[in-house]
Amino acid sequence: MSREVAPGIFLIEPEPDARCEFCGKVDELRPYGPKGERLCFDCAMKDEKAAKRQFIKRLGVESQ
Repeated sequence: MSREVAPGIFLIEPEPDARCEFCGKVDELRPYGPKGERLCFDCAMKDEKAAKRQFIKRLGVESQ
């Protein structure tokens, strides 16, 4: 779970392995798919702009 620990300071913690919603690989996933799907790193990086949008959305901060 990623969380804000102080104003503007975020902690990204490891998460348990699960099955990627795109490729099916069992790995640590993050909710960075275009619609918030939980993806492995390789699948998330196929659309870096979408991953960045979801990352920023999850942090609850404005894009820099």
